[in-house]
Amino acid sequence: MEFRGSVAVAADQTAVWHILTTPSLVSQCTPRLQGWAALETDAQFQLKFTWGRGSSTVIIPLVLIWQTVTPPTYLQWQGQAQMGSTAVPLQGDFHLSTSDTRQTNLTFSAQLNPPNKFIGHMIQNTAPRLIEHFFNCFKKTVEAV
Repeated sequence: MEFRGSVAVAADQTAVWHILTTPSLVSQCTPRLQGWAALETDAQFQLKFTWGRGSSTVIIPLVLIWQTVTPPTYLQWQGQAQMGSTAVPLQGDFHLSTSDTRQTNLTFSAQLNPPNKFIGHMIQNTAPRLIEHFFNCFKKTVEAV
């Protein structure tokens, strides 16, 4: 399963890169994030997300590792979410390019390999809304700086 998209941000590339790679800033736009912590390095993180509502809410831990970091143009990452006893591997990247001095195009992709149809269906139905929320918030955050 793959998700792709892009967003044009009215800010220079360095500002976009800074927000994208500063966990305390980017986490403010991450839907359902309950907390995060840096692990062994500044490129490994433990995130905790909520899934569901009310008494059906569960916590989903996710380990995220930045694989290739090429400031201010490219960030490749991989991770693994734990949904109960089921591990869901994921990977993706962000590409930043400029069209002029005050606009940065941010292109992203994320690939997941859900181990069963039920989890795949849940992700397919929820991820587009979460991705849209993240990038709308991210754009507003960067442009406000």
